[in-house]
Amino acid sequence: MLKSLLFALLLTCLSALAADKPNILIIFADDLGYGDIGVHGGKIIPTPNIDALAASGVRCTSGYVTCPYCSPSRAGMLTGRAQTRFGHEFNPHVGKEAELGLPLDQRTIANELHDVGYATSLIGKWHQGFDKPHHPNSRGFDEFFGFLVGGHNYAQHPDADPEFGSGHSHNMIYRGDKLQKLDGFLTDIFTDEAISFMDRNKQKPWMLYLAYNAVHTPLEISPSIASRIPAGVTDPNRRGYLGLLLGLDDAIGRLTAHLKATGADKNTLVLFVSDNGGAGRKPYLAYNTGVNTPLRGDKGQTLEGGIRVPFFASWPGKLPAGTTYDRPVSTLDFLPTACELAGAKQADGVEGVNLLPYLSGANKSAPHATLSWRFGPQKAIRQGDWKLTDARDFDTKTQSGWRLYDLSKDISEAHDLSAQFPDKKAELIKLWEEWDSHNIAPKWHGSITEDPTAPGPKPAVKKKSK
Repeated sequence: MLKSLLFALLLTCLSALAADKPNILIIFADDLGYGDIGVHGGKIIPTPNIDALAASGVRCTSGYVTCPYCSPSRAGMLTGRAQTRFGHEFNPHVGKEAELGLPLDQRTIANELHDVGYATSLIGKWHQGFDKPHHPNSRGFDEFFGFLVGGHNYAQHPDADPEFGSGHSHNMIYRGDKLQKLDGFLTDIFTDEAISFMDRNKQKPWMLYLAYNAVHTPLEISPSIASRIPAGVTDPNRRGYLGLLLGLDDAIGRLTAHLKATGADKNTLVLFVSDNGGAGRKPYLAYNTGVNTPLRGDKGQTLEGGIRVPFFASWPGKLPAGTTYDRPVSTLDFLPTACELAGAKQADGVEGVNLLPYLSGANKSAPHATLSWRFGPQKAIRQGDWKLTDARDFDTKTQSGWRLYDLSKDISEAHDLSAQFPDKKAELIKLWEEWDSHNIAPKWHGSITEDPTAPGPKPAVKKKSK
């Protein structure tokens, strides 16, 4: 009896402490082209809601993900550690499921916030493993509504057959571990679910990881949006991509309008990024026509177009609206930022920083002395305005070798300065090698000398019973 009373008292105290803590909304787009949104110069279609979200807070002009590929990028954000530290270097594919996915010894942002009284939810794409121990509900998320693999079809019909493949599933949206029969377009369905989650948790702080699959393939067009795609765009792939982008922009508008209407915006930190750059190169396996201009490169490359992404932080009254922040920041920083706000402890080995003092202007120093990347044979390091990279050329299927760029003058990485600044090149190589010495070998998908971006054979798709 005494133990029960003490436990009840502890829960009451945790609830009281949590009541005044801010909500945290993390929005991930999927394969969004850097140059396709209005705030980055996109002019083909309007993106007023994404642009307004950027204008409502701080737009990080040098915002990076930890990998130019879907699953590893998400693993880095979820843990606050470079995914190469724990072997999550490539996308997991169906196989030895007990060995595939975010390693079970890694704690997630959901683990940390759940433990201090937050309601936690993942809506959308997981892509961190398939079996029960790797399932979102086993990784700190109270609720899960979405799909488990790397891609999913958008148009949902309640009588459609569910199909499951290594990298893509059809009509297989789960609530927890229960398959759902749905009707509608997935971007809208995920937005409905997000608003429902916010409304159901008004009495306690919440953390929502809203991982849209837009604008990833397949490039389906919602009937409600088809008429808004410019008639002058005739390429069917580009039309599909733009339709998904219009739907994503609508979704952001619905979310921000709901936060304002309920007054929750004043107590909610919103973080918006893409998981990597747009996949704008044929015959790339997930080709979606995404445009990364003025950046060079695409999804799957350690050039800027693969790792520098739209990156916004908005919190009315806490972060200055209509501002930009130019120093390099990373999705590694999401977990420590959230933990600081929530009063949560961080697991050992977290590499990110609390972004708020930097974005608010309270801390004038640089958040990171360097940021580094490894993706198979590809490598990169950024120090201030200097960027050193050894990237994969999709056309020749060869490595570029180490090349040095001054991003303050050459954001498009067009002019290799290795010959002019050999000492800087040598310094950055040494720093990258020191960083890499703390990484481990990939836990799946071969060695670091293989090319993980090369299209492989199409996996078998198996039908699941309804």
